[in-house]
Amino acid sequence: MEVISSRDMQILDTNCEYYGLSRLQLMENAGKALADEIVKRFESGKVLIFAGSGNNGGDGFVAARHLKNFHVEVYLMGQPKTEIARRNFEICCTSEIPVRDGLPGEIVADVIIDAMLGTGVRGKLREPYASAVEMINHSDAFTVAVDVPTGLNPDTGEYSEAVRADMTVTFHKAKPGLLKAREVCGEIVIKDIGIPERFERLCGPGDVQSSYRRREDAHKGEHGRVLVVGGGDYTGAPALTSLAAYYSGADIVTTVVPETIKPIVAAYSPNLIVKGTKGDVITLKNLKEVEKLIGKHDVVVAGMGVGDNDEFGAFVVEMLKSCKKAVLDAQGIVRDIPETCECILTPHKGEFRKVFGEPEPDNVVRVAERIESVILLKGKEDLITNGEKVKVNYSGNAGMTVGGTGDVLAGVCGALLCSDDAFHAACAAAFVNGYAGDKCFDRFGYNYTAVDLIKALPEAFSRCVEF
Repeated sequence: MEVISSRDMQILDTNCEYYGLSRLQLMENAGKALADEIVKRFESGKVLIFAGSGNNGGDGFVAARHLKNFHVEVYLMGQPKTEIARRNFEICCTSEIPVRDGLPGEIVADVIIDAMLGTGVRGKLREPYASAVEMINHSDAFTVAVDVPTGLNPDTGEYSEAVRADMTVTFHKAKPGLLKAREVCGEIVIKDIGIPERFERLCGPGDVQSSYRRREDAHKGEHGRVLVVGGGDYTGAPALTSLAAYYSGADIVTTVVPETIKPIVAAYSPNLIVKGTKGDVITLKNLKEVEKLIGKHDVVVAGMGVGDNDEFGAFVVEMLKSCKKAVLDAQGIVRDIPETCECILTPHKGEFRKVFGEPEPDNVVRVAERIESVILLKGKEDLITNGEKVKVNYSGNAGMTVGGTGDVLAGVCGALLCSDDAFHAACAAAFVNGYAGDKCFDRFGYNYTAVDLIKALPEAFSRCVEF
């Protein structure tokens, strides 16, 4: 049985909207599918729907409309909070389906629909949900859970108190927790709600929403500390990467370059914190200098602008042994990734071919699996894989062939990797970087620079988060 995590399902839900399949339509399909399963088992009877304030409750409102031969009553655990749930709630009210606040005095019903929390539960249940679960579990009615029984962690299968369903109707694919806690799920029915299989492989604003995180009570540094290591023949590249990390939400970015170009790099922006290493190029001789800084940062981004330096690869291999997370670009792309380092590699096809062989999709997946890292293969269509999952990104345009846009992408990856896993961070970075490029195209046509791309990042993030 194929499964999808609650997080990936939420990403997919948002991306469906972006690609033209509205969440309202998906809710309609889910509610209708839920009602159909009940109609298969009962010709008529009394149905009580316990509806939460989110989209799980919205599925229940839709189902209420489709249970035409039944006497349906809806009990609200809270006022609907999402726009699509509110719209279906209002349709219920206009249809004169009985809707009441709070819990019923007693349960007298043939069927109960648990449309309370679904995949939204984390931790101990609060009121009125805890009382609702207890009431449902003490009834003799046939209980149907919508997507996931209320109280059950959809991914781990853990629960303290949960609805004990006779049947769980879940959508698109099963959630992992259902298979680990069948004792509270009853019969598991998976319903197709019209999501094309292809959509699961597309990057979109849902990826960005999921990866980009801000805390209102955070202090400086808590949203990420990035160490950028590069520079040599090209002085602008590490500066672009560092600025991109800042514009993608990182709190602190330190840029490490050879001492000889430190003044040039520092002059690009007063925002840059630039450290110089001894010598004209970065080699193994500089390893201890860099290692002192690694422990003060969450992610290391390495390889941009190094140019003609045959020793840099050996330096990266040793440096990674001290890293917990890293992004490798350009001359920083190496074969040997230690198991202790979670890594994103961002090659274009030529760089991939030089290190790993032909950049055919199947080979890219095999390489990612072998080196146990995420590969973001840049191109007209970006390919992102960890060797198991594969996604494709279509945002961006031909204006992004200008020099420096790859350096920007590495910085975006570094910022997002600070607080996320490598695969999700890479998918989000690929999309938002291309989306920023599309905003540049709207303003300038194809004639824009990597600096323009960096400046477009805040708007791109904002639009994705608010989508």
